[in-house]
Amino acid sequence: MGSTYQTLLVAADFDATVDALCDAGVVGVVVPLAEHRVAVLPKESEWDQAPVRSIGEGLSVSLSCPALAMSVFDSDLLCCYVIRDGGIVHTYINDVEMTVEWVPEEDGQFHPMIDGVVHSVDFKIPKGPAGDDPAAFASFAVGVPDLNAIAAALRNEGTSAHVMAEVQHEELLAALGLPSRALTTAYRHCEPAVFPDAIVLELE
Repeated sequence: MGSTYQTLLVAADFDATVDALCDAGVVGVVVPLAEHRVAVLPKESEWDQAPVRSIGEGLSVSLSCPALAMSVFDSDLLCCYVIRDGGIVHTYINDVEMTVEWVPEEDGQFHPMIDGVVHSVDFKIPKGPAGDDPAAFASFAVGVPDLNAIAAALRNEGTSAHVMAEVQHEELLAALGLPSRALTTAYRHCEPAVFPDAIVLELE
């Protein structure tokens, strides 16, 4: 069984992020990473899914800042969602082929469905990444963004190319100049003591 987790990167002040999460009733762990870079590890549902996109959408409005929702599934699939002004403005998928679902149609055959769109049986399923534009991630970098390094990570061309999705995720975070540990840890596996400056949010 591979790694599965969802985390959120918020480009805002740490204390302001904590206050906004409290106002929204979010349960989770909040970790400061750098100036105006905050990791949010929301508590998962019973299906090990954390609502990072909806939380990010809310914070992008209440804090007037961009957010990056990230998801790794079974060490195979890495998805990133750039969020601004309450909506997703850019989506990255490390391997589009991994997202294909096969659905039965009236012709008695199974058709490929990608992102809710059903295609013909002979549709050529794309391979490799989608949304691998490094400029879309530049605003989350610490300091001057290294677009070449970000592109290499998005296209799985880094030093650990063709490995598990969480390793590719670590390379992307490194290219952004961010520590990776908090953003690659699920809430259910998090030991807050590992992050001395973390704040644990609980319902009263």
